Amino acid sequence: MNKEHIAKVKVLLTQWNPLGNRSIQISDLNNYEIEATDILWHIKKKNTVDQISKMIDSVLNQAFGIHVDPVKCKIIAEQIHIMLNKK
Repeated sequence: MNKEHIAKVKVLLTQWNPLGNRSIQISDLNNYEIEATDILWHIKKKNTVDQISKMIDSVLNQAFGIHVDPVKCKIIAEQIHIMLNKK
């Protein structure tokens, strides 16, 4: 995990905005920086897309008490998987 990866995951989460309209009610959201860091902390290069997707759901559930759309979550997981496995 590095700052570049965190920044990229922040962008992915911010564009997705799994909180929807609730995001404006959270004063310390900071474009999902904490959640991006938590997601990357828990995943490894060898994790599958499904494992990454489950981790994303778990982190967002712990942070906000939500379960996310599994299809959208898997799209984000695929992008993270590709990012982590670039040579």
